[in-house]
Amino acid sequence: MKTFIILSCVVAAALALPAGDPHHLRALPALNHEEIHDEYGQYALRYITAENTVVSERGRLVPGNNGGLVLVIEGQYQFLGDDGQVYVTSYHGGPDGFHVDGSHLPQQVPLPAI
Repeated sequence: MKTFIILSCVVAAALALPAGDPHHLRALPALNHEEIHDEYGQYALRYITAENTVVSERGRLVPGNNGGLVLVIEGQYQFLGDDGQVYVTSYHGGPDGFHVDGSHLPQQVPLPAI
């Protein structure tokens, strides 16, 4: 499950990168960083960069189908694009899979039933 969380964070960070030179990473520090963890692995985090990128995410335990607990993540990030528009992306990961939503993203194509 920790691998899923780390992978989700990496995906979120990669999607927040601007288009252009893939070798140029913006290295501005976070202006505001808040992070809370509990003894069960639940967490909440939020940070804002100097470029006004805002990232927030939380992980909480919910009852799973097999009687155990499942860590569900919910998050959102927003950034100002080179075109001057603010782009907001929300994501959710849990027992039903990983889902990403944003008005700037292409619509998902439904898969035919097998």
